[in-house]
Amino acid sequence: MNSHRLRNIIWVIVLLIIVLCIAVLLGAFRSSSVAPQAKQPLSAEELKVLAPKGRELVLAGDCMGCHSQASGPQAAGGVPINTPFGIVHSTNITPDKEYGIGNYSREDFHRVLRDGIAPGGRNLYPAMPFVFTHITTPDDIDAIYAYLMSIEPINVPNKKNTGVFSLPVRPFMNFWTLFNFPDRSVPSEPGRSKVWARGAYLVEGLAHCAACHTPRNFMMGVDFSKHFEGGEVDGWEVPNITAEVLAQRGFDVPTLSQYLATGMAPQGTSFAGMHTVTHFSTSAMEKDDVEAIATYLLTDKQGRIVAPSAPPPPLEAAAHPEPGSEMEIGRRVYMAACAGCHGLEGEGIPNVSPALHGNAIIAMDSPHDTIAVVLNGIETERFTGYKRMYEMPPFSHRLNDQEIADLVTWVRAEWGGQSTPVTVDEVQAIERAVH
Repeated sequence: MNSHRLRNIIWVIVLLIIVLCIAVLLGAFRSSSVAPQAKQPLSAEELKVLAPKGRELVLAGDCMGCHSQASGPQAAGGVPINTPFGIVHSTNITPDKEYGIGNYSREDFHRVLRDGIAPGGRNLYPAMPFVFTHITTPDDIDAIYAYLMSIEPINVPNKKNTGVFSLPVRPFMNFWTLFNFPDRSVPSEPGRSKVWARGAYLVEGLAHCAACHTPRNFMMGVDFSKHFEGGEVDGWEVPNITAEVLAQRGFDVPTLSQYLATGMAPQGTSFAGMHTVTHFSTSAMEKDDVEAIATYLLTDKQGRIVAPSAPPPPLEAAAHPEPGSEMEIGRRVYMAACAGCHGLEGEGIPNVSPALHGNAIIAMDSPHDTIAVVLNGIETERFTGYKRMYEMPPFSHRLNDQEIADLVTWVRAEWGGQSTPVTVDEVQAIERAVH
């Protein structure tokens, strides 16, 4: 009798779980946060007035960086976003009525940015950072909508996704959002300046800095408990940008603003995904907004802007290496292979190669990115004011793994304050772009 009752209880629990899962799958727990004002269409005159403000907000969100291929038309999509589950391609966000957002109503657009749901109840993948744009004000969403509807429509088809994203899995995003889409709001602290508040609104919202600079969980959701402590994107370890670490790297508000506005600073130049940000976004933004972002990022939890540190001095083992040691070999490799461009003292050459002295990437706790740059090189990067850094060639075919390990060990000890030796295993663990 007891076993029969237990079996019935188990069946009831299983049935309830099935019913709950079906309810989640059908979106029963997804609510709309669209403002009532979005139900009324904007007039042509209202769209015209709002468009200039929308342009600045689109720049802040780096919308063109994600939705424009390097050699393709602006905002027509097609940029591949790699994930462990397959590739998601960014979509056409021009007002084209066939492939773009030309048929989106004002309310449709609000729901995309606020809830991550496209017309027809179609769940968006979190490659679209709706977890961040969710906090954007209705008035600002209107402005973004107005600007995007004012640009040239481009009749370019959207590229097909790959892997799991090629399957009909959008309904399952309702499970993902249940665990990874918190109801976030704009940070607000009494006594903070208007500049800080503006920076908080942009950084935590449209600029979605944490999408790259914060670790993700096993579901690829942002782990906000480790806010700004660094992430991983496209095989790069993305730096920690907490106020304390930025200050350790020597950033203050002027130099961080300079880096964002130009892609160049004493701490290095932007490359890889961050070059897309400085090229398409922050270099074109209003100066006040860039300064607000820098102010917010450099403000600690007590509301103080953290004072910058000087570059770390060379470690003794690097400054005076033992003959025949790994440090001494690494120094010799640097002098033979690197000093011609980066200088005997790591000073670099303007518009040719960045300085290594004070370079923030070299000072990272992990040597991963420094190794990757040595192995695979960096393409020529162009910056504001017709400045550039010339291509750094890959050294994966010129140096063996032990030489690369010794080189990176010495460089990090000489200019990054890092004493941990780099191993051959760490070098071999990084994928080569050239085979």
